[in-house]
Amino acid sequence: MAKGVWSQVYSGDAAAGGSIRDHKGNWILGFNRRLGHCSIFNTELWGILDSLSLFQSRKYGKVLIRTNNLEAIQEIQAASSKTSHSALIRCIHQLLLETGFWEFEHIPREENIEVDGIAKLAFDRNARLQLFTACPLNISR
Repeated sequence: MAKGVWSQVYSGDAAAGGSIRDHKGNWILGFNRRLGHCSIFNTELWGILDSLSLFQSRKYGKVLIRTNNLEAIQEIQAASSKTSHSALIRCIHQLLLETGFWEFEHIPREENIEVDGIAKLAFDRNARLQLFTACPLNISR
């Protein structure tokens, strides 16, 4: 179960992050990516795309994508019935087609403190995509 996609934008500099957990909530993998100048909407899409790519590479059969960005959820779901002008949405939709079962869940921002912290760590580095095999934060769930 992949969950916890998050984005951060500070002074026009953007970073996305997320975590992948199993159905019991156990940590599998975390990630973040510094994007540079990017809209909040596209930052969220990058986080979802990275999450799905990492999820799919591990061959799990179900994915739950949790995000506080309702606009991103709506645009991705609408892409199943029309062609999107966004290359990010087309890539996300292709990964969703290759995934056995997927679901989006809209959550309040306050419920994603862990992933918010992971996204913020990207501002400390110049690396593009960074992976975490253990949670890099001391946050109680």
